[in-house]
Amino acid sequence: MQKRFSEAYNRGDVDAMAAAFTEDAVRVTPSGVFEGRDAIRGSFQEALKLGLHDHSAKILISRSEGAFLLNAGTWQAKLGDQPFHGYYSAIIVQRDGQPKILEETVTVAAP
Repeated sequence: MQKRFSEAYNRGDVDAMAAAFTEDAVRVTPSGVFEGRDAIRGSFQEALKLGLHDHSAKILISRSEGAFLLNAGTWQAKLGDQPFHGYYSAIIVQRDGQPKILEETVTVAAP
């Protein structure tokens, strides 16, 4: 799932990026709180307009809690040739036989 998301991000496919989330997902970022897949799609459009590219993520912690999968890890990307990185946590559920993100929080690490 993480690999597919990064591939979609790097080709600028906001529909595929948003499809990783449930319809009622919540995404918390330094840019704001976005509720619902359409709002999340819009947040990705704005991020891509900034020129972020070369996105990748690494899961550091993954555990199951009942019907939920909890992941936490690191991410990195570039703005121009400037590297950025940070941390994320995600709650993942099964919807229509597919893993989908129900809630994600993303931070940018201080320089």
